[in-house]
Amino acid sequence: MKGLQFQRLVLLSDSKKLANQFMFPKRLNLVTGNDNSIGKSTLVKNLFWAIGCDPHFDQEWKSNDVKAILYFQINEIDYIVSRYQDTVYFGKRGAPLKKYSKVTGEFAQTFAKVTGFDLLLENRQNGLDCPPPAFYFLPFYIDQKKSWDEPWNGFECLAQYSNFRRNLIKYFCGYLSTEHFEIEEDIFEQKAKESAANRQVDRISAAIEVLEEVAPIQTIAITQPELESIQVEIEQELKEFSFQQSKLYEQQSILANELHDLEQQHLIASSSAKELNEDYKFAVENIPSDSLECPLCGVEHDNSLLSRAGLLADRETLEQQANNIKAVLEKKFRQKAELTEELNFVSSEIDRINDKYLSHYDDLETDEQAYFGQALHAISQKKMNHSVTQTKENYQLQSKNAQDQQKELKADQRKLLKKKDKDELNELFMGNLIENIEILSAKGVNLNGVKSPVDYKKILGGGAAEGTRGTLAYQLAILRQIEHTAHCELAPFVIDTPNQQEQAEHRYKKVLEVIKENIPAGYQVILCAMDNEVLSTYKQDAHIIELDGERLLQKKHYETLRCEYEEIVLASN
Repeated sequence: MKGLQFQRLVLLSDSKKLANQFMFPKRLNLVTGNDNSIGKSTLVKNLFWAIGCDPHFDQEWKSNDVKAILYFQINEIDYIVSRYQDTVYFGKRGAPLKKYSKVTGEFAQTFAKVTGFDLLLENRQNGLDCPPPAFYFLPFYIDQKKSWDEPWNGFECLAQYSNFRRNLIKYFCGYLSTEHFEIEEDIFEQKAKESAANRQVDRISAAIEVLEEVAPIQTIAITQPELESIQVEIEQELKEFSFQQSKLYEQQSILANELHDLEQQHLIASSSAKELNEDYKFAVENIPSDSLECPLCGVEHDNSLLSRAGLLADRETLEQQANNIKAVLEKKFRQKAELTEELNFVSSEIDRINDKYLSHYDDLETDEQAYFGQALHAISQKKMNHSVTQTKENYQLQSKNAQDQQKELKADQRKLLKKKDKDELNELFMGNLIENIEILSAKGVNLNGVKSPVDYKKILGGGAAEGTRGTLAYQLAILRQIEHTAHCELAPFVIDTPNQQEQAEHRYKKVLEVIKENIPAGYQVILCAMDNEVLSTYKQDAHIIELDGERLLQKKHYETLRCEYEEIVLASN
């Protein structure tokens, strides 16, 4: 088999001195047992957790504080990944593993490279990221609780990218190519240039508004020849202070924006600290148990002593952050006072030059003195406005050029997928989807409005059991589409408990036949299911992991597997 294949999983709990290991040597694998609460789902979730995903674990499993080692292959090249909390060791088997402090960033990029996963997603800071492994494994995992109701939702911590599913589906199913994301990087580079230029335009506009506010009202008209005559006489003396005044006004505008932002941050941090304090009081005074079930979504939240201590720690962190921001604010207010003092000095120097110039005209009437005063201001204002306006226009031109570049790049993107190719991809998907629905006897499922893989929410109708088979039909059509487009390495297809909604025996048997026979041969399959006679045909060709009433982790394996973990980690440090 090509692509990514799981081989062996090691789980270790030092705090409880428990461990175990599980093998996945064949194309077909079965995790089974007679009890629905013996850890089948937890076992397969740890396959994904070890490699950088975040499936949902209950509090009991989290209390084990597990370390994991996963051995796997990609195109027959052996790899090892080891994870404890968010720290990951990863590399080829037989060589020192590289340590990564988190599953995003550099590790995500390294993993994407070895799997050929070249998708880029827009983050919430208006940049592009190589997403972590969870986004690679999403189409290959049907989670027992979430995915049967909503595909592409098998892991936690996916909200770091808003509205990611459409691009993710289009990438896996062949609608977005590598060239699309190469152009996307150029688009975001131009977006950054546009944003930087617009920020400069806003700063200059704010400075101009300040200048207009302090400008005197001109009541006497000055002809151009008169203005030029006066300008020649006093320009050199006034030039330096006028330029300095312009810079100080700009600095004043920037500082005002910074003060506003810091005041908002201080307000948010202070308010959040108060809210956490209220949460802590509520958790201590109103909730007697160590857990609290959400009345809206049913998720059970931890309310242990450790969790409440975490609230206090978070509150103290926010209070410290608020104090730090307050200290910065005080420093900025001092800078504002110093800037105002410097600006007053420059303004007084300009006034001094005005007085010096007007001293030659002591015998003039008041109106004539006003005339020359306005002339002086007009000269300085003209020079300053010319410089500032020219700079502003340059930034506006940069912004316009960046916008034009984005339009051209987006037009190039749209040309990458021809209508004929798009129609062929839609036809391939719909053909596989309809065929799967027929085979799985999910004819009550309504496909009206479904035209392509992104329309999964429009797959409606049928009873609960039939709707589950409709979800499986969609998922299998996606697998065939991924194999056809071959944008990245295939991953193991993990199905957690296909007997949803207690399928009729003959329906369940057909589901298992489809899983065994209709999933393309390039996929390793890992099936979780309670032991049942219907599984007999699947078992014939499968490696079986049969869990009994014992815990998933056991004492008898701890010493041996602890030594193995130490060898891997120590050799990599």
